[in-house]
Amino acid sequence: MATPLPYRGAGLRQREGNAPSYSAGYGEVITMRHTRCFALIVALCCVCCTAASAAPFIVQNGQAQADIVISDAPSRTTRLAAEELQTYLRKISGAEVAISTEPDAALPVHLYVGRSAHTDRLGVSDEGLPHDAFRVVSGDNWLVLIGDDTEFEPIEPWAHSAADRARVLAEWDAMTGEHWGTPLLSLHRRYSNYLDLWATDNRGSFNAVNEFLRGLGCRWYFPGELGEIVPSMQEIELPDVNREVHPDFPVRHLYFYYNEFWTATEKSPRNVEDAMWQCRLGLRDASHEMGYSLGHGTTMVHSRDEVKQEHPEYFALWGGTRALGHHGGGGAPCLSSEGLLEENIRLVRTLYDHYDMPMVSVAPADGYVNLCQCELCEGKGTPDRGWSGQLSDYVWSYVNRVATELYQSHPDRMVSSIAYTTYQLPPEQIEQFSPNLAIILCRWRANFYDPATRESFSELVDAWLEKLPSKRLYIWDYYLHSRPNREWEAVPVYFPHIIAEDLQSLKGKSGGEYIEVFRSYWPDGYTWDALAANHLNCYLTARLYWDADQDVDALLEEYYDLFYGPAREEMRTFIEYTEANYMNANKDIAVIDRLFELLAKAEEAAGDGIYGQRVALLTDYMQNLHQLRERLAKGREDNPTARALTRNAADLKLDGVLDEAFWEGLPPYGLKDLATGARAKQPTTFKVAWVGNALALGITCTETDMANLAIGSERDGDANIWSGDTVEVLLETQPHSYYQIAISPTGAVVSADRARGIDMLWDAQAEVAAHRGDEAWSLEVRIPITDGADPLTGVYGRVPSRTYPWYFNVCRQRLRGEETALSAFSAPTEGGFHDVLKFAQLFVP
Repeated sequence: MATPLPYRGAGLRQREGNAPSYSAGYGEVITMRHTRCFALIVALCCVCCTAASAAPFIVQNGQAQADIVISDAPSRTTRLAAEELQTYLRKISGAEVAISTEPDAALPVHLYVGRSAHTDRLGVSDEGLPHDAFRVVSGDNWLVLIGDDTEFEPIEPWAHSAADRARVLAEWDAMTGEHWGTPLLSLHRRYSNYLDLWATDNRGSFNAVNEFLRGLGCRWYFPGELGEIVPSMQEIELPDVNREVHPDFPVRHLYFYYNEFWTATEKSPRNVEDAMWQCRLGLRDASHEMGYSLGHGTTMVHSRDEVKQEHPEYFALWGGTRALGHHGGGGAPCLSSEGLLEENIRLVRTLYDHYDMPMVSVAPADGYVNLCQCELCEGKGTPDRGWSGQLSDYVWSYVNRVATELYQSHPDRMVSSIAYTTYQLPPEQIEQFSPNLAIILCRWRANFYDPATRESFSELVDAWLEKLPSKRLYIWDYYLHSRPNREWEAVPVYFPHIIAEDLQSLKGKSGGEYIEVFRSYWPDGYTWDALAANHLNCYLTARLYWDADQDVDALLEEYYDLFYGPAREEMRTFIEYTEANYMNANKDIAVIDRLFELLAKAEEAAGDGIYGQRVALLTDYMQNLHQLRERLAKGREDNPTARALTRNAADLKLDGVLDEAFWEGLPPYGLKDLATGARAKQPTTFKVAWVGNALALGITCTETDMANLAIGSERDGDANIWSGDTVEVLLETQPHSYYQIAISPTGAVVSADRARGIDMLWDAQAEVAAHRGDEAWSLEVRIPITDGADPLTGVYGRVPSRTYPWYFNVCRQRLRGEETALSAFSAPTEGGFHDVLKFAQLFVP
């Protein structure tokens, strides 16, 4: 655990008649006489300060009284740590503290950074400091800032650039005699030539330096000088300290989309700032503990064209076709294939032996949500467990078999798999996993605003640990709300208390986290900064990784004071309101209006200086929220309308053929191309009626190629339905938004409640009859309406009226080879079938 270092005698020494001052970034100095930060900085920098202390000075009257001493053969991160200390001592005091390999006898104090012969002589070691832990130890005239600074040394073959991949694959093939992939094809992305720094380098001494600087009052809330807080001090005393600091979480990896270390170049200063910000936050690349293959490791076995040609049986059979091109062309595996299993085991052993990897993933391909339909996989799904468990026993049986075999040959190495989408729940048919298996549980922390969701994931963690002898559980999370063209674009999302509560609950249970963070810059076409709001979530997460028991409210108070200065109260109000309401900000005009109102007050209070620039990050980021507000204000007034005329239930004969009198006189409605709104090339029409307490639909799908109709599934509840042609009915009733009912040409039905994610335990209890003719296939559907007493059964709602209508869409997916045609009644849409603002109006006249 780590807290700000309680230095005795360190930090501010107020000169008579001169108030301490503080730099907020960009060289701007704020007199502490005029801000409440004075008490805060004194508390941070002068804890236990002794009156009239005789402690020697590091800096006195703005002049260096110390040097920075490193080894005569320092590692690159030791050198970086020394330069970091030198830079910030200069920024704080103006003093130029020299870096040398021998202490200068003319100076009274020496600052030793990293291991050297000098630290050995002082008896301060870098041993016993895993996961970038560190020591800060002082003596009468010296201070040691030390940790493990071991350099990462990549093992060939690895790709030195994207252009080098062909060489790597050729050498890898020659070495293994196989056509496997390798995670080292993208290893170059983790190295910055400009900084001479690998993301995978150990940075213990760098962490020690930054902890010392934090004790002096430095903060790094946002990348670059815009986000840094630097005190202005003429005197810095040598502290009296003996601290050893270990993180609560070994893995602390924030993965910045499109902005890994390789982008930190001389021509990209903002990317350099990002890389340094990650270092200053005390983050740690996951590969130290988890290897280079975290996610979908099995794709390394089957993703290459040679394997597809030689072993099509390695691939899942969906809708009569092997999934060779699934998810970007890597393919999706058949997890009952013994050949695939054997190759996967041999691949992992090779990665252990040649690359010395501590852990290798054997999880299936991304987007793996459907059970293979070959004979070997028949009956291995568990659809009764809902979306999150329908493939759990199937996937984890494969993973555990691989792990069990590898445990025999490499008991000191680990196998991992993500718990994700349809295999997020623990399997029921495996009591205890192999001792070498680690689990990476995927979820969205930001969704824990809902207590039920939070509780369910807490129970899920415990359920996994109960089956896991290794107790090696990690978290894969997503801080991706700022992605463009997604549902949260332009919405400021803050969840500091959720972060704190969650990390406190995971302390002692989780080995750490890998978090995807969206990051992109103007050259990519975005005029706003993706970290405008998310920097606070990242900062707090990183600090709490080191000590999950810190007072998050104290951290927030410090942030409001230091980062926003005169706008502290206005920004506190803005962030607290956002934290309580972000989950509604993309659908509630009142919330959007309040956000802009509060931000305007903060802009006015911040002024034109650096505080104004920090608030302006949000102003720019939220510009597209105006467009969303306009769309919400417009509502669904331009969307089409359908009338469900009343019919006698006794006249409805469910045989899939719309030839009875029941359908006569009902107006037909046509579907349009989803993207363009033009008439669909393969026309689809539907009729709708109200019968008793149910909704009836008759749907006709014209088809010029009935011989090649794509059938994804013939079984109810089988997610493979989306591997073929489908019709979907999406229903938003007065009390519930929304339901999804997908139907195949065979009449197979899959139901899902989309109110919170994808709840496939919900059953629409729809009655369906299907008919396939020469030029079309058709459906007759009856959907019963309930009173909501059982939330897992039936559509909950009242009779739709003009005053209180339903909103809905009828959609069609048509698959032929690699081509997909999508059409919908209400089209075009911006969000596919599930764009709820485009749902049409439905009422019973």
